[in-house]
Amino acid sequence: MRPNNDGASGADGDWAHEHRYRTLVATPAVRAALHRNAARARLPLSAEELLSRAASVTPLMGRPMLDGAARGRRLGLALRLRTGRTREAEPAAPVGRVIAAVLCSLALRAQEVRAVAQHEDGCTLTADIPSDARTFGGVLEVTVTGGPAGPTSVRAKAEIPGQLVDWGRSRQALDTLVADLHAPDLV
Repeated sequence: MRPNNDGASGADGDWAHEHRYRTLVATPAVRAALHRNAARARLPLSAEELLSRAASVTPLMGRPMLDGAARGRRLGLALRLRTGRTREAEPAAPVGRVIAAVLCSLALRAQEVRAVAQHEDGCTLTADIPSDARTFGGVLEVTVTGGPAGPTSVRAKAEIPGQLVDWGRSRQALDTLVADLHAPDLV
């Protein structure tokens, strides 16, 4: 993340230390960064699309493969199978800039925010991890906290429900998020 040298002043320039989600996303500079990153987002080929393409190429084996994958997914969810990882980081940036960087990372990776919980010193963002060739999708929960004088803390948890093995997808989602927090051109 780059330092707050954007020359903004007044209400728009004070957002780097803002911890309230609604205030941050209403800030023009943050909104512009979100739109810029969302425009660059690319969705991976989903597990459903991959199986559907395989079914069209090999009709005798493809359809049973689709049905088997759907039954396996339902069974995994019914048995409450899940896999996941957690990661913590302390970026050297104010809480508002870190929350904005997390939102930009989610937008860039096509991870739609589905819930926001506001806290006294930050917020928790819950986003969907898109389905890809390795998983049928999952949930990414990112909690950002920080005080005016203290360090900013990020705790992220990636969870893939319905699977015992996620083939590295949780680790990849968390590694990408942490790398994006340090990207100079994200926000």
